[in-house]
Amino acid sequence: MNRHKNDCEDTRATLSQGNHNFYQTVEKMPSTKDQKLPDQLNFWDGWHRRRGATGKDSIHRKVRNTFLRKLPDTNKNPDVLDLGCGQGHDLRAMALAGCNVWGIDFSAVAIEQAHTIVPHRTRMLRKVKSSLQVWDISELLPFGDESFDGVFSHLALHYFRDNATRRIFSEIHRVLKPQGVLVFCVKSTEDPYYGDGEKLGEHIFNRCGHIRHFFDEGYVKDLLHDWQIETIETHFGKYASTKESAFISAVAYKEV
Repeated sequence: MNRHKNDCEDTRATLSQGNHNFYQTVEKMPSTKDQKLPDQLNFWDGWHRRRGATGKDSIHRKVRNTFLRKLPDTNKNPDVLDLGCGQGHDLRAMALAGCNVWGIDFSAVAIEQAHTIVPHRTRMLRKVKSSLQVWDISELLPFGDESFDGVFSHLALHYFRDNATRRIFSEIHRVLKPQGVLVFCVKSTEDPYYGDGEKLGEHIFNRCGHIRHFFDEGYVKDLLHDWQIETIETHFGKYASTKESAFISAVAYKEV
């Protein structure tokens, strides 16, 4: 590792011996263009056991509130899907806003924690549905065509190679209703950690066992070439770290 070597050592020191073995395996794997990215499940299970996100970071709140504002007003209780829902902070906010919520994450640890904070039925006058499921978002989504009024994803779409990323966006398009909205946020190539660690592919780096595929504005536009793009924005701020990070968010609609 280069300039953030000490950060990596601090991260490893907080993990169990089992996760330490995972890091050793990842670091010894060769970096080739066609290599499948190392499995991240151990990393994220450990993350959710140790800390996880709070949903209170300013950029996180901004992107989530944007999603709630952009939902179609044709349904009092819109059906929404959170891809990579983590511990469920966004789902809870959406449920309390009157949405019927579905959340999927490949970490069973995260989903177990989400069950404790996402109400099955809120104690509001408008009761809503909620459903949580362990699922790898790189697989075909377990939902029918045109199921959702909105799809949301905060820092969960930037962990895959290009072909898998494009498949995910195709699946999002499939499960959205016509004029349904997609709002997502990913790490930007302007992030200070961009280029740090072992390079696994174009804009993909493994830093301390944490793999990220950094996006730029051109890549976002390419992924959304058959969508109606409303906004693409770059944000700078702190997220689960004392260091400032760079993010790209987008708002797009499924064209009829």
